[in-house]
Amino acid sequence: MHPQYATDKKIVDRFFNEARAVNVIGHDNILKILDLNVTDDNRHYFIMEFLHGKALQDLMKPDVPVPLDAAGPILLQVCEALEAAHDHKIIHRDLKPDNVYLIVHKGMKNFVKVVDFGIAKLTDDQGQSTGKTQTGMVMGTPAYMSPEQAGGMTTRIDARSDIYSLGCMMYQMATGKLPFPGSSFGEVLIGHLQLPPPPIREVNPDVPEAYEAVIMKCLEKQQANRYQSMVDLHDAILGVMEQLGISRELPMADAAEVAAAGGTKTKSSPGSGPKTPVKAAPKPALPKKTPVAAQVQQATAYQPPPMPPPKARTGLFVGLGVGGVAVIGGIIFVLMQQNAEENRKAADRAAHLAAERVAADAREAARKAEEAAKAQENEKVFLSVVSEPLGALVEATWKDGAKAAATPFDISVPKNMKVHFAFSKKEFLHYATDVIADTPQVVKATLQPEPKATARVVRTRDEESPKKAKPASDSKNTDDTIPVEF
Repeated sequence: MHPQYATDKKIVDRFFNEARAVNVIGHDNILKILDLNVTDDNRHYFIMEFLHGKALQDLMKPDVPVPLDAAGPILLQVCEALEAAHDHKIIHRDLKPDNVYLIVHKGMKNFVKVVDFGIAKLTDDQGQSTGKTQTGMVMGTPAYMSPEQAGGMTTRIDARSDIYSLGCMMYQMATGKLPFPGSSFGEVLIGHLQLPPPPIREVNPDVPEAYEAVIMKCLEKQQANRYQSMVDLHDAILGVMEQLGISRELPMADAAEVAAAGGTKTKSSPGSGPKTPVKAAPKPALPKKTPVAAQVQQATAYQPPPMPPPKARTGLFVGLGVGGVAVIGGIIFVLMQQNAEENRKAADRAAHLAAERVAADAREAARKAEEAAKAQENEKVFLSVVSEPLGALVEATWKDGAKAAATPFDISVPKNMKVHFAFSKKEFLHYATDVIADTPQVVKATLQPEPKATARVVRTRDEESPKKAKPASDSKNTDDTIPVEF
């Protein structure tokens, strides 16, 4: 990394983010980072394996489709590499032909190495981002950018965003053209956010219908309508290849290609000075790899991608906020560099569309939430209330409702409502219970009898011994009263 960037923590973090992401994944189809460190004079560097090959972009000539028998084995490897990354909760976010290298490996050519995880999004076990990208920050290359990236909706970026980017590459390989070429940044944004891609078979009638369907599914605007994982996309591509009798095996490299590949080497990538291109006779020198720090610097000089996109491995780092405000800010930044009235109009349209899309998504989410709440409120659940013995008086109460009746009886209450039941019956103990009305059910109470009081008879001593009758002569009755003996 150039020393002038060493004091910028965000750039330093992004520089090492690639090494961190790659080391976490550890897949044969992903470029290996061998070491990373900081020198005594505060120069940051990492050492990566040396790749002697070419970028996939070199295989993709303008207006010249790449047949499926050549493209298929390459695409399957890309799917496998990215599936490994996604398994580790790492999203590439800048997938494009320049970030897919083809090398000779074990005598086979077109062995894939996916490179440049410098802007990869790492997430924790709960799917939360652990990177430094701010909400609304767009990072990637416009020609291959997913709608959620183009709109600055960084919280929505996931594995399906990489699937969309790979779909753009597949479209370009099948037709020789980009799905949304555009003559300006604004037009590219409009395409990704709003327009359907031209039907593939109208551009290249030789593309099999089944393969066209696979590509178009990758390019759906809504993430839920795309393939949900790289495994699904991998299997779909493989299914088309098997249907057409196309082998997934890589082609053999000829003697010259094997000789040009040479042995296994490594090179450092400090980005601190000029690099000597590695030459392989009779082929020209490989293009120099642009360090991550240089990519950040070159963002200010972004030019719209021509047909085909330039071969320099540079990504676009443009800040776009969620909604129109930050989107407009990012577009103005580009317009300051391009200073073209046509681009300004297209950028304004793109900003307006991006803001409308975010607002429409928010309104739709609120509408669905309200409908779900109303549906749940209107949905009723029947409860059958019984007791042992029958005939108990029950008071059922819940939010905004109540009913009193003698068992047995039925009531209907809103679904998932908490209902309180109080049972009472003469000569039985009171009983109460709470029930969550999530499903139709029977509410039954077995009442316990009240304990009865036991009467205790107490006898006096006189009652215990027989009383002796008094002689009649002893009693005197002079006032007609009736004598009572106590």
